[in-house]
Amino acid sequence: MRNLLRRKAVERDLDAEVNGYTELLEEENVAQGMKPGDARRAARVELGGPEQVKEEVRGVHAGVWFETFWRDVRFGTRTLRKAHAFSAFAIAVLALGIGASTAIFSVADVVLIRPLPYRDPSRLVMVWEDASFVGFPHNTPAPGNFSDWRAQNRSFEDVAAIRDATYNITGEGDPEQLDAIKATANLFPLLGMPPELGRVFGADEDRAGGPRVVVLSHGLWVRRFASDPTLIGRDIELNDAKYTVIGVMPAGFSFPDNDAELWMPAQFTSEQLAEHDSHYLRVVARLKPGISVAKANADLSAIALRLAQQYPDSNTSVGAYCVPLQKDAAGTFRTAVLILLCSVGLLLLISCANIANLLLARAAGRHRELAVRLALGAGRFRLTRQLLTESVLLSLAGGALGMLLAVWRRALLARMIPANFTYGGGLDFRVLGFAAGISVATGVLFGTLPALRISRLDLSVALKESGGRGEVGSGNRTRQFLVVSEVALAFLLMLGATLMMSSFLNLRAIDPGFRADHVLTMRTNLPQPKYKDLSRRIAFFDAVLERVKPLPGVVSAGYVSYLPLTMRGGADGFTVEGQPPRRPGEVNDANSRAITPDFFRTLRVPLLAGRMIDTRDTSTSLLVAVINQAMADAFWPGENSLGKRFKLDGYNHNVPWITIVGITGNMRQMGLDVPARAEMYFPYTQAQYFSLRDLAIRTAGDPMRPAEEVRRQIWAVDPAQPVTRVRPLDALLDEELGPHRLQAEMLGIFAGMALLLASLGIYAVLAFTVSERTQEIGVRRALGAQKGDVLRLVLGTGLKLVLVGLAAGMLAAFVLAPWLESSLYGVRGKDPASMISVAAFLLAVAVLACWIPGRRAAAADPMVALRHE
Repeated sequence: MRNLLRRKAVERDLDAEVNGYTELLEEENVAQGMKPGDARRAARVELGGPEQVKEEVRGVHAGVWFETFWRDVRFGTRTLRKAHAFSAFAIAVLALGIGASTAIFSVADVVLIRPLPYRDPSRLVMVWEDASFVGFPHNTPAPGNFSDWRAQNRSFEDVAAIRDATYNITGEGDPEQLDAIKATANLFPLLGMPPELGRVFGADEDRAGGPRVVVLSHGLWVRRFASDPTLIGRDIELNDAKYTVIGVMPAGFSFPDNDAELWMPAQFTSEQLAEHDSHYLRVVARLKPGISVAKANADLSAIALRLAQQYPDSNTSVGAYCVPLQKDAAGTFRTAVLILLCSVGLLLLISCANIANLLLARAAGRHRELAVRLALGAGRFRLTRQLLTESVLLSLAGGALGMLLAVWRRALLARMIPANFTYGGGLDFRVLGFAAGISVATGVLFGTLPALRISRLDLSVALKESGGRGEVGSGNRTRQFLVVSEVALAFLLMLGATLMMSSFLNLRAIDPGFRADHVLTMRTNLPQPKYKDLSRRIAFFDAVLERVKPLPGVVSAGYVSYLPLTMRGGADGFTVEGQPPRRPGEVNDANSRAITPDFFRTLRVPLLAGRMIDTRDTSTSLLVAVINQAMADAFWPGENSLGKRFKLDGYNHNVPWITIVGITGNMRQMGLDVPARAEMYFPYTQAQYFSLRDLAIRTAGDPMRPAEEVRRQIWAVDPAQPVTRVRPLDALLDEELGPHRLQAEMLGIFAGMALLLASLGIYAVLAFTVSERTQEIGVRRALGAQKGDVLRLVLGTGLKLVLVGLAAGMLAAFVLAPWLESSLYGVRGKDPASMISVAAFLLAVAVLACWIPGRRAAAADPMVALRHE
């Protein structure tokens, strides 16, 4: 610290030490009989030059590395400031590459890397049923299966179950619908999450008929109860019943996703825990120490096989498997984020290649300066370090600007985060550390090649050069390799963006089976036990529709249990009359929905045969259903299914038959990219076990215009009924397409940047090549070469590099295509049309980039070129 902070004192001490040593030598020489003048000269000869001695001493001082580094930084800053145009361009290019990389990393960090906020989250898994035989490979477990897994497994420390619920909170403020989770008492200990206030429910409360207690989320406690600490122990009103608040979870806690605001005991009955045919739970488990996911899956498969044999008359012929909680929460976003992460990595490599090319060209103009420094005693390592310092300074400046760009676009990034994760906007130390690390690494990466060229500088040749050409500038092959790399990487990015855009357009062009334009939707979840009776539910829906249909601008209105694309399941087993199951326990499967008359008309779902549900279908009339074409084709192939009958249970169960009265077109319920499943629709007046929740209203104009009036009419029927999810049906389609659109947009942006950088790289190399070959071009022109010959020479040089880069990019695309295809719809990863179109477009841009320096070379005056040094 003294060497660094008290330099004047250190230098005075060094002067005194050198002078003192010289005086001691002089005194020794005088004592040996030498004259004073001779003794002084002999002492100086023995010591050597005082300044050289001082420099050697300074070289071994503690902290000299920092002093040297600081000197390099100051010199590099001055150098880059002088070359302000070059520095500005390089910083802008790096800001794009590093900023994009930092932005995508902030998403990947949340979704793929950062541990979930639970105790030892790497041992947490979600357990699912595999019901692929009915189209549900990722199926929610039945309570009976959960109970047997918990009792028979040898792989888990503990197993907990949850189920979704909704509750209307009233009594304090406006009525509000809340997403709730009913959980077994071991959920919070299994996750390792204690409450912030109060306590969580225990086993004595998680029993059939147990007390009504509830744990609140931190957000709900702050938003609705103003962070009142005295709320613990007080009652709140949920679904017209009193629940005692016993705890508040800490800020940031969410399970299974960010929508949950209430947790209460599941209170399963023994009958429910023996039920294997109803599948509606989500199961989370903690692996025992040393147990892998593969071993746990083998254990679950063995249990599932035993259950199928133990309950032959039940629908238990499903598999079972577990997935790490983080991977399960990421879902399909995992692949999307990985694709974007790889894409932005390619963009960063293109940026590095571009700047490395510019640095090589710039180093050619500095070869004389560097040669003089070598001649004056600077070591090659010293010069290499100086050049790398300049590169890192550039990349750090680009990284700082890129970080600002990433923060500026944090709202866009938030759209890429699944609901299961919490995104803080990208401003944490992990992301800052990544940005700093990748900035330094980038600087070293693109600065290494120019620095290595300098280390091989031929001093004698460089000092003889009088102009701007020298050995440093002769690394043409290196620059050509960099251009080939840029073209190959740009081709990969552009091809990926083209395929993603084609996939998105294919999805958008899919007919969902309904018309979403001019349709307003909203949700009214009716609370239990207030609306437990079917008659009360029917009265509510009838009263709402009677008030809504006459409103100005309303064309038609109807209720449904689940709007399309809002429920990726909701299926029921059934048996067809005259078609007994082939083996015990086998049941057919189809999505089931309850609707009111006019629902199909509101969504413009076409009627293909028979009739729609209408007012003649009452609770006392013949039980009827309308099915879709997929169900008719699957279970009555080649037959007219009108008038056919089926029942919602096993073949031998004593339940009434249901008659098919109509066939409609297929609606995409499971996702736009998933083929339509068999579906059956029942009159709401006959759906004893179903409750409607979604209201759809077709309007003559803007669908949001009557929204407030519709809300008032619902409150006129029931002032305590919350109205939620008020939005146009178009927004639901946009939400479905949102991740695909965002991925295509991001890849398109990256591809555009890659194309720009690659074209600039081609232009820079050819411009520098033309400058180096100015005399050669002058000789060719003097010997009779025409302007067209020179233009073809330059174009040929550039296009050779581009064609080699395209070939390399196509080869890489064939290797990577299988990995990309999992994210595509309606287009193959090796699509020839996409490859040819991308290659043709890139080639056209490359021709333009080559033509500009070629035209300049062809227009050069031969006499001026011959005199060029």
